[in-house]
Amino acid sequence: MDCVRLVAHWFNSNSAAVTATATVVIAWASWVSSRLFRLEKKIERANRMPVLTFVEEHTRDDSSVYVKNAGYGPALNIVRKVIDQGKLECATSNEALLIGTLGPTEKALAYISPSFADAHVLDDPRFHAVIECDDILDGHYEFTYRGRTLSKPLAIAKRKMPPSQAARL
Repeated sequence: MDCVRLVAHWFNSNSAAVTATATVVIAWASWVSSRLFRLEKKIERANRMPVLTFVEEHTRDDSSVYVKNAGYGPALNIVRKVIDQGKLECATSNEALLIGTLGPTEKALAYISPSFADAHVLDDPRFHAVIECDDILDGHYEFTYRGRTLSKPLAIAKRKMPPSQAARL
């Protein structure tokens, strides 16, 4: 019983220090909790985000470029625009083309070059194309293929190529 009285007396005489210590501990726990919630939200968004890439396939007569969704979430309202065709002359430059919607691991035709069956479209250093899409969380993303490299997904506030103004495939 003396031990309980001693602890109670200590708390009563040092109540300001105990309150300050408890406040600091609660503030630190709240900060850690908020960081964990932000991390979980970021992971959840990444798990639902589409990642679009170009894939090239060759046949005897043509060289076709497909847009493939390599991400975990569906890509909605995909629009592609070829900025610079390089040495190829099949697609109209700066023409926005609506590709549609792709689920994870699906692909759709984005570009065809029948005149240069032996040429690799994606290996041309001048070939430059842009893809825009939406995700299920109402985010907008832009992917740029230029100089044989595909950029990381860039979150954009407003689409430059609205699907309603794009030509249909």
